[in-house]
Amino acid sequence: MTDNVPLRRIHNERDRGFSAAVVVPLGPKSLVFVSGEVGRDTSGFLVKGGFEAEVRQCFSNLQHALQRAGSSFTDVVRITAYLKNLDDYPIYAKVRNEVFGTDWPASATVGVSDLLLGASIEVDAVAVAAGA
Repeated sequence: MTDNVPLRRIHNERDRGFSAAVVVPLGPKSLVFVSGEVGRDTSGFLVKGGFEAEVRQCFSNLQHALQRAGSSFTDVVRITAYLKNLDDYPIYAKVRNEVFGTDWPASATVGVSDLLLGASIEVDAVAVAAGA
């Protein structure tokens, strides 16, 4: 990290206490760390329509955080997905593949017992973008 360029913290619009993303300048490039997102809408409630709708909203929320940090899905190098039910993995993988196309990030999927708001999925991301 350079001495004269500070971290840029993208405040979370709904929640206090953590950033939606943090941009770490590293010379000509920056690392963007995006906090985990669940499939909630702008009112803060989980979307209706089942698991696939929740996954799509989750990725939409990730996209919003990435854009606010000056990044996009093509810049993502790593994601971690947390699923309450690993049997839902094929649906998650289908949507993930639609979102990233051939720009596959490194990825891990973890089974968990519970998530914020009773969500079925949470995804976080790390991206590389143009410097601060």
